[in-house]
Amino acid sequence: MKIILLINSSGGQFFKCANGLWQSVENPEQNDRLWVIANLPEEMLETFAVPLLFGSDRRHFIQRNLATALPHSQYRAAPMFSGNRFTAGTAILTGLTSAEAVSREISKLTTPVAGVWGMSVVLAILLRKHAIDNVILALPSTHYLRILVLKEGVPVITRYIHRYNEEKEGDANEILRTRQHLENKRIFERQAIPPVLYLGDTAMVDVQLSRAGVALLPLPAAFKPMGDAAWLHPIFKLLVTTPEGQLAPLQLRAGHLSLRLRQIAYAGIALSLMAAILFGQADFRELLTLHGKAQIVEANLKKTSLERETLAARISASGTDPALVRQATRFSELEMEAAPAPEVILQFIAGTIADLPQVRVKSLTFRFPKPDEHYCEGPTAIELPLLKRKINLSPGSTPPDADIQHFTELQFSILLTDNLTPEAQIEIRKHISARLKASPDVQLMLDPAAFSLLNTLKGGFGIDKSQAENLWCMSIPWKTMMPAPPLRQAGEGANETLREFHVKGLP
Repeated sequence: MKIILLINSSGGQFFKCANGLWQSVENPEQNDRLWVIANLPEEMLETFAVPLLFGSDRRHFIQRNLATALPHSQYRAAPMFSGNRFTAGTAILTGLTSAEAVSREISKLTTPVAGVWGMSVVLAILLRKHAIDNVILALPSTHYLRILVLKEGVPVITRYIHRYNEEKEGDANEILRTRQHLENKRIFERQAIPPVLYLGDTAMVDVQLSRAGVALLPLPAAFKPMGDAAWLHPIFKLLVTTPEGQLAPLQLRAGHLSLRLRQIAYAGIALSLMAAILFGQADFRELLTLHGKAQIVEANLKKTSLERETLAARISASGTDPALVRQATRFSELEMEAAPAPEVILQFIAGTIADLPQVRVKSLTFRFPKPDEHYCEGPTAIELPLLKRKINLSPGSTPPDADIQHFTELQFSILLTDNLTPEAQIEIRKHISARLKASPDVQLMLDPAAFSLLNTLKGGFGIDKSQAENLWCMSIPWKTMMPAPPLRQAGEGANETLREFHVKGLP
């Protein structure tokens, strides 16, 4: 059965329809489905024009507006109030800037949620349904007053005001304050101020509004109070039809959608069975086979769920804190995401030779050494710690990431495209080495600029000239990989600069 949860700043209240009347109940039953309406100060409402766009272009345009207006909340929607899929129109951007109050109430329940709506959007749809285009609607409750203004059927202002019982003229004062705001902002001209539709005891505001020259709209028959819901009765009646402006994210409505799909599937199965009986026994037997397979799949799913619960119990029985396991898993994911991508390493090398047109990269290798491995494999292998600090996760702690350093071993060699003198080649190697050393935390293991065949005995045995002169090997931390500022060369302009590449490491 359909049940409504009304959430306001005072808490939540349940209503269920019985004999055409919405009556207050304590809690939903097992087979109920929940429609949630939020009457909260966090609800926002804006209008924006939707240009003549189609398909994904229109959808992306609306999503960008939603993300700009509500960047930190998933409870948002932009229903169209004018126009359609094939014409330009106006959309209403609505949502909850903070959904904490809604999430807190829903988290207490196991009832499938059909959707979450804001009070302002539902009121706007209700007024449009009854052809009330220009109006100041006031909906009082025990502690709060909701004011909604419509101009030409589109909501322009929504307000949520604390209502003190001892102030008998408080509602009328807020309505007059709203009218003054409409005049000041030139939303309505003074002579065109719309009438007031007060969904409450009009005796509280009639005298003061009449004295101020504001007209009260006669209460339509569809808005008359009924049952425990009173003035909310027509709102609830509209809400269970699932109107536009649904705010809840998909994961919150998964249970309700699965029930709907199951009902549709059952109806489809029934029709298929009837068709099989009418048009052929062979097809009927095939359907029975498919039904048997579906039962096998469902049994496998139950078995998998049972195994998952058993595994969770075994982990708990081993004495390991499950929260610690989740932290370690999360840290592993962060570590994998923090590893530098190949294109970042290529950009880093490109930055070192960007101002050397006669230099090309001949070979490039990189790897992430293990703790027991050496850097720059060979007779000049150097041992360096891969981690400056051990990872020690204690129960209830968060994964440490600020002091942990991971390193990448990077080797590359160059090829000179021009026939340069040995002195010019030495200057190029010094230039590249200086660029690498200027980068923060880069440690050069093999540096051709520090070794030159011009300074050694010629005819040495076992020396690879190209390997010795044009190969660099270094250690680079993950957290930073930034080329050094450009060095000036003879003949180059003083203002010539290179592009810098920044890589974000562990968060």
